[in-house]
Amino acid sequence: MVKQAENVKRNTFENLEPPDFVWKSGEFIPWDKATFHISMLGWSSINMVFEGIRAYYNENDDQVYVLHLNEHLNRLAESMKMMRMHPYIETEKLKEVILKLIRKNKYRADTYIMPLAYFGDGPPGFLPSGDRIGDMAITAKPIDSLLNSDNTLNVGVSSWRRISDDVMPPRIKSIANYQNGRYAAEEARINGYDQSLILNSRGKVAESTYTCVFMIKNKTLITPSVTSGILDSITRKSIIEISKNELGLNVEEREVDRTEFYVSDESFICGTGGEVQFIGKIDGYTIGKGTPGIISKEIQTLYHNLVRGLDHRYSHWRTPTY
Repeated sequence: MVKQAENVKRNTFENLEPPDFVWKSGEFIPWDKATFHISMLGWSSINMVFEGIRAYYNENDDQVYVLHLNEHLNRLAESMKMMRMHPYIETEKLKEVILKLIRKNKYRADTYIMPLAYFGDGPPGFLPSGDRIGDMAITAKPIDSLLNSDNTLNVGVSSWRRISDDVMPPRIKSIANYQNGRYAAEEARINGYDQSLILNSRGKVAESTYTCVFMIKNKTLITPSVTSGILDSITRKSIIEISKNELGLNVEEREVDRTEFYVSDESFICGTGGEVQFIGKIDGYTIGKGTPGIISKEIQTLYHNLVRGLDHRYSHWRTPTY
């Protein structure tokens, strides 16, 4: 039975329906058969790299469009290189595996795809050395999009600092790196915030919890530079591209002080999982009117129409599944 979009309206990251199939080590495996030995717990996560990839369902086209598939798999290859991990499968073949996995699960819905690459061995007290082939697993699950939401976030500046390139390089999309964000996320939750702004070792804004961050001041779009301790975000690059080319905005990528955000006209976060969400307050300071800003909303709407294929421009962003 085809899984239609209306059947997954309540799916979030906290409540994902299990798929029928996953892919592991060259095979499509039923969900309940995709198991690991208990000895792999912990050690594989230390060196595990991954990607989160969104796919959007266009009802008019009856098509699931995978967003920035090439870019995500190229970044996965870069993360594997930094881990001294040789690929289990060639990138072009991996692309077809991902598309086939969506088809095997019969998804006609917004979908979140996660390829994981890892070294699967290592007894206690021993970290496996690099320069070896990494194993791989891929899951795909239906998940709702937030791109039609006007929800605004209440954000606080975290006491935790962002990891730096000479400690645990943040440009690597590594499971281990996400512990840094988890500290900030838990602190935000305990203190009654939705998200955090995380500062780097120089005291400048790096990113938000698991996402990149933008502010708008005097109709200029401003975001921390890629050397500020951020993940080199694919969504961030897309926002910059359409803001310059389609909305005619001036864009600055530079070091940003936390107080610049306090007095900004608008602010929002972005990422594959977080998509585009508005910031209403930071440390109790109301951003603009505390509601979605005019420019931010224009960016969110344009981004939504492009990724879903409602706007036919930027077709190179979208890979059709069917």
